[in-house]
Amino acid sequence: MAPGSIRLGAVLFVVVVGAGIYLAVQFIPPYWTYFRMQDVVREAVLSSAGEIREASARGELIRRGQGLGLTLIDENIEIKREGAILLVRVRWVATVDLPRYRHRIPFLIEERVRAQ
Repeated sequence: MAPGSIRLGAVLFVVVVGAGIYLAVQFIPPYWTYFRMQDVVREAVLSSAGEIREASARGELIRRGQGLGLTLIDENIEIKREGAILLVRVRWVATVDLPRYRHRIPFLIEERVRAQ
């Protein structure tokens, strides 16, 4: 091998590592938001379990979601009582733009708590 030449394996390694880093940078933020929203939804469920405060819980979810970069609307949030159980579902779709491809990731967080 001539001095100063690069092996094909080294070039492929650099390309694969670069692609992996690029994909990680694109996909980690939506999943990080998903994990942070789980705590937000859990807090909203616990705060509204004592009495019927669905409107304030819905507003809090929308406000806290905006703080995390999510644009939630009323249709994304479902709050209902099933007997003694309070159920809160929050759905949204995150979009990851890749070169020549747009990937949509649907997220769903569901929390249940016994109403008091």
